[in-house]
Amino acid sequence: MAGECVLCEGPDLKEMSEEELWNLINDNRHRISLGVRPGILIPYLRQARVLTEMDEDEILSSHNLTNRSMRTGYMLDLLMTQGRNGAVALLEGLMIHYPTLYTQVTGRQPSTEPSRFSLIKYSELTEYLVRAVTGMQKELQEARREAGRMTARCTALLKDEKCELYMRYTAAIEEKSAVNKRLHDLNLQLQVYQLQTELQKVQMENAFQKQRSLRRPSVTETPQLKEEIQRLRCELDKAEKMGPAQQDIMAQDLAEAIDSQVELAGQLRCYREENEKLLGEKQGLIDQKECLNLQLQQLTLECNMHQQKSSMIQDQMRELQAERDQAYQSRDEAQTMIARLLAEKDSLRCQLVEVQGRVPPFLLRCRPKAMRISDRVLSISFQGEALLTQLTVVGGNKTGVFVRQVTEGSMAQTVGISPGAQIFQVKYEQNQKALRMVLLDSTLEEAMWALGQVTGLCTLSLRPRQDYEALLQQLQNKEISSGDSFYVRVNLSLPAGDTGDLALSCHDILHVTNTKPDGTEDSWFASQVHPCRLLDLQSGTLPNYYEKTVRIVSTVRQGRNPLWVSVEDEKSDTSAPKSCVTLMPYTLVTPHYPPVCRPVLLLPTILGRMLDKKLEEWPGFQVCEPRLQRSDILDGCDQEANSCYTLQGVEKIMKKGIHCVLPLGLDCVRRLHRSEIFPIIIFIRQTARSARKLLLACSKSEEPLLDKLPCLYRSVAADSWCDQTSLLTSLRTVIWEEQKKIVWVEPDLW
Repeated sequence: MAGECVLCEGPDLKEMSEEELWNLINDNRHRISLGVRPGILIPYLRQARVLTEMDEDEILSSHNLTNRSMRTGYMLDLLMTQGRNGAVALLEGLMIHYPTLYTQVTGRQPSTEPSRFSLIKYSELTEYLVRAVTGMQKELQEARREAGRMTARCTALLKDEKCELYMRYTAAIEEKSAVNKRLHDLNLQLQVYQLQTELQKVQMENAFQKQRSLRRPSVTETPQLKEEIQRLRCELDKAEKMGPAQQDIMAQDLAEAIDSQVELAGQLRCYREENEKLLGEKQGLIDQKECLNLQLQQLTLECNMHQQKSSMIQDQMRELQAERDQAYQSRDEAQTMIARLLAEKDSLRCQLVEVQGRVPPFLLRCRPKAMRISDRVLSISFQGEALLTQLTVVGGNKTGVFVRQVTEGSMAQTVGISPGAQIFQVKYEQNQKALRMVLLDSTLEEAMWALGQVTGLCTLSLRPRQDYEALLQQLQNKEISSGDSFYVRVNLSLPAGDTGDLALSCHDILHVTNTKPDGTEDSWFASQVHPCRLLDLQSGTLPNYYEKTVRIVSTVRQGRNPLWVSVEDEKSDTSAPKSCVTLMPYTLVTPHYPPVCRPVLLLPTILGRMLDKKLEEWPGFQVCEPRLQRSDILDGCDQEANSCYTLQGVEKIMKKGIHCVLPLGLDCVRRLHRSEIFPIIIFIRQTARSARKLLLACSKSEEPLLDKLPCLYRSVAADSWCDQTSLLTSLRTVIWEEQKKIVWVEPDLW
């Protein structure tokens, strides 16, 4: 078979770049995973310094790697982190221990001569690297010493200033508390004196009224007594002229009048004594009132003095707060300067590495990575408790995430954050771990989740963007509902009644335009996409990917994909293994527009080889033939003819405006996608009755590999054909339908 043939010579591996070498290895990953035993290659890889003893223990002894293929795949993932050295060491190991597999992967015969791309270092290169490493270590030590000196100096200055500020601040607070207490006591005393004064005033008025009421009877009754006495005297004179009986009566009346006069005179004396007593009490009340007035004036003066003193203390406290803020600002500036110096040192170190070539892996592991940020990016550190209550955000993965509103009086406003700034990234600590999230291409939902995780001190990297006003204008005009825009493929089917407004079918393409729609929670707003045109159809809400997840075991290297971001909760499904990743119900995809005639790949492979010649008999179809050119090899070689299938051969047929029939396997799909060629993949299903045992076994072995493709494939049902003629008719219809569709491809994570 063509898939089992090899070439005598393939591309020059020494001239291949790191990406090309790893593309060559990943395209044959299934062969390496099935044919290599990690225990045989690890000693050589250890000698080449691309694997450590810890890596060896993890590969050979991990309980999560249950079979040899998984251990080999994990070994490939570790080697990929070593870049070109890892790829070269792997190919050298294959050439030594697995020469046949080496030939199948590289298209070259194993050579007994010294390798031209070996990792073994010569003496001159070793000396050169030793000198370079020594120089770098000296620079690193000098930078660390300088940073240590600056840190110690900054710490000492801040410690003294901070101690003095704390002492002054504490004394001011205590003095303010004492003044407030004294003012409170004085106010209470003043209220008591005022109440006493009012009470005494009321008592004096009552006394005066009583005195006046007592005086009036004595004044009015005196003339009456005089008149009565004169009347009695007149009657007495008359009585002298009267008889004895009348004289006795008059004498008795006179005696009674005299007694009444005496009694009235006694009452008058009592009234006079009481009046004198009231006058004395009045004079005492007047004196007491004057004393109270003096005390009131004194208390008023003391209150004014304490108020002035309180104002002075408040002014001093404001000055102390300003000095404290200035000290904090100086500390932040010092820390920023230290970080900038370290970043410059790291940048110079990176430039040195670029000049002298790749440094051995152990140096890469020792050197910290440097993050390069534009000069226009401003980093602000502050207390971000309940950060989403301090500011609101708007935008999404298409436009970027911007600050829309800052809460009045919040810490975010105090440090100078204003609306219109784009949030570049956020740094914070969680469970004593430093975390960093870049929000350049994050959706609005991801950005709000990331900002909601901040529980203390955080650092926001901001930069101004001129297109913020255009975004607000579009939102106000309701041209868009957010800054989100991406496409997903649905991996499950759910009716509209269970999911919301939009019914979901497996393999539907959705255009998500808002990950945080108003009035909903845990939902997205999306539209179904026309299969042949980039046109939004029916719109509605659907559940987001946090509500529905399926666990799968995966050992592949993950790339940037918002649908694969999984935050594990300690209270979540504890039965899932820790090595599992979360497969979301939606897959992120991007649209591609194929040319007039796409290549055709028929599976399973054995049945496809039988049908390729039949398809070539139709007008507009041609089988790809091997070529003598050995660059851009797709899959399979003809050793006798010294030829292979190449991209140039496929492109030559496509330029004629006809379909290129590919007599190849699934290994060619990813290589074609990297060249922007998207074949029509058709899998022909068979039953035990319609297929021989060999064909059925081939079908069962290749069908699971279809789910790992970065695009959809088309299946031909087993009950839709009964012979070769009906099968070819179905294939013609399927090819015509697939040719009109947009090709949706998910990110290549290999």
